Amino acid sequence: MFDLEGILRKQLREAMTCKQTLILPEGHDPRLISAASKLIKFANIILVADKAHVERMVRRGEAELECSDRRFFTIVRFVDPATDELAPELGQRLSEVSQGKKWALSATEAATKISDPAYFSIMAVREGYADAVLGGLAHSSRDFFTPCLRLLEKDGTVYEMGMFALPDDHPPGIYEQNLVMFADVALTPVPRPEDLAQIAVGACRTLRDLIPVEALAEVNGALLSYSTRGSGQGPSVERIRAAEPLIKVKLAELRKSNPLYETINIVTEMQISVALSETAARTKLKDAYDDFHGAGHANVLIVPTLDVGNLLYHIYATRYPQAASTLIIGGLRNQALDFSRSSTADDVARGAKALLLRRFRSDRYARTPRDHYFPRYRILTINPGSTSTKVALFDAEELLARQDIQHTAEELDTKTLADQLPLRRGVVEAFLADNLIGPDDLHAVVGRGGLLKPIESGTYTICEDMVADLRQGVSGEHPSNLAGLIARELATAAGLPAFTVDPPVVDELDETSRITGHPDSTQEAAWHALSQKAAAKHFADLRNREYEELNLIVAHMGGGVSVGSHRQGRCVKVKNALFDGPMTPNRAGSLPGSDLIEMCYSGISQADLTRKLVKHGGLLAYLGTDDLREVEHRIDAGDATAALIFDAMVEQIAAEIASHVPKFKGATIDRIILTGGMCHSGRLRQRLHRDLYPLGIKLTIFPGEREMEALRDGALRVLRGMEEARAYIPLRDKM
Repeated sequence: MFDLEGILRKQLREAMTCKQTLILPEGHDPRLISAASKLIKFANIILVADKAHVERMVRRGEAELECSDRRFFTIVRFVDPATDELAPELGQRLSEVSQGKKWALSATEAATKISDPAYFSIMAVREGYADAVLGGLAHSSRDFFTPCLRLLEKDGTVYEMGMFALPDDHPPGIYEQNLVMFADVALTPVPRPEDLAQIAVGACRTLRDLIPVEALAEVNGALLSYSTRGSGQGPSVERIRAAEPLIKVKLAELRKSNPLYETINIVTEMQISVALSETAARTKLKDAYDDFHGAGHANVLIVPTLDVGNLLYHIYATRYPQAASTLIIGGLRNQALDFSRSSTADDVARGAKALLLRRFRSDRYARTPRDHYFPRYRILTINPGSTSTKVALFDAEELLARQDIQHTAEELDTKTLADQLPLRRGVVEAFLADNLIGPDDLHAVVGRGGLLKPIESGTYTICEDMVADLRQGVSGEHPSNLAGLIARELATAAGLPAFTVDPPVVDELDETSRITGHPDSTQEAAWHALSQKAAAKHFADLRNREYEELNLIVAHMGGGVSVGSHRQGRCVKVKNALFDGPMTPNRAGSLPGSDLIEMCYSGISQADLTRKLVKHGGLLAYLGTDDLREVEHRIDAGDATAALIFDAMVEQIAAEIASHVPKFKGATIDRIILTGGMCHSGRLRQRLHRDLYPLGIKLTIFPGEREMEALRDGALRVLRGMEEARAYIPLRDKM
């Protein structure tokens, strides 16, 4: 069966720039509660319900959640219209917009009416506090959809669409991919030609927006009639004929706006057999068949009456209950969905995903106009490197600006890290000025974690003790030490919180992971904690799970490589990525002990030997470059040495990953996750898939760096109350 759910999910993830806000007025309906748990990955959810009552329903098993209880009740907002602080404003606005209507309400009547969850939710959408309202499972159309029509902005006639992904036992050859959409005139009993034109083009555009070309090559719409191209007469036929030139104009405009819509074809005045059967179309249309592209292959059926549309929808829903279907409403600017009372939680979630996707595709959506329930915290993230300072500005999850500011050797070579602080802070302030942002416009500043004393994982408030340790370089000198100093200075001046997230000294090792082989040596954790933790939590979010529920092996592969055993929320095994583990583009990794002893007594200084192993090892030492792309170009050109060294590095990485399996003591490992810049290499990904396949553990790959996003996410979790900011309490005085 066509994977409608998978297609919608993939398309939505690709289209999402931020989370939209959905409000569900029937918050005590178990189906809505379950649907909400499926949607929190994709949208901000407001349930109009008593939180304690919903908690009891979940505990008693009356409502099934797809995610953990903690996740659901932390992320979802619960609203009581009787006590919500927006109720007076929404009631007043309801009274104002009703004036001059047959259903006009006095201020007192509106204040009473706004306590109705449906009216409260619809007005919340109208006034910009939410983007769309989902209901109808427990309300009649009169009590839910009629107020939607009265109060929400329209963009033409309102119409309904039902999309079906039919099961494989449906007769073959009728619909491509067994995918069909029905569109009807909803509450317009006698549609005008203009209405029919809007519905025909709008329905076809909707299917094209939801289903990509690679999954469905063409969208073929057919405006149905009892007449085929002049074979019958009557008022409805005349309206359809009058709609034809209007459809041609609208479709031409749509195609001009985006080449994607050139894959849409619409034919009019077709009997259903001619619309669906090529044989019938050729028989009926004869020599004119080629003039009606899509005839005989329709997958969007536009019907001119509500009766026929309703009949088609319910015949298919009854005959194929296992079909994946979704309801879509046109003409309401994607602000509402009115589900049937027989809808399931999956129906609601699927319909909501389609609505969200349509909103992103509409070119009208930017963000929820008024962020009362889900504040958009503006966050500055700072990440100094050896030759650059990376800065990014976020409005909640949305990236507003990003810059990688390069520093010349002349600027940095003669300066200690402490001397670089004014320069680095200056470029951050210039970045803010260039984007017309002052510190007072921010909600938090986040700096990448430096070489602090060992601490637990989490988001930390940058305090005076942390500043002192960063200035002192208590665990070593690194440009990232400057991030916390800059963040603290900027935040303190503006009265803002300053955070750092999962610095490389995070230490969650269990006792056996510290044992090396000699009591004079202890395994220390120095690793890509920010990257690994972010990838693990991102994977959990995508699956609507808690990081603390999962067993994961995570490998960060960039200039350095670190592999961690993440056992139910703690990285219980990881090495010192500067010196241990596989070789990397510029690090030597673990070396034979005898060779290392010989190097130490060869007359080289400790600093020079450290530089040799940590900055001039790996691919750079063997091949003279640490650019993986250049190495692959040399392999493609037949360089056998480059191929040998590349294969050795990949084999070492695979062996390091495989060595973590015993750490889970026979428990199921949910996933191996690969992340970092090296994951852009198709050759490396293919080799690791091959080498790790015998483990029988699925791989997920997140190519590239997400450090700025990880810093942002750590701050957002605190600002949104999902976790508390930690105090800097080191586990011990040094690594």
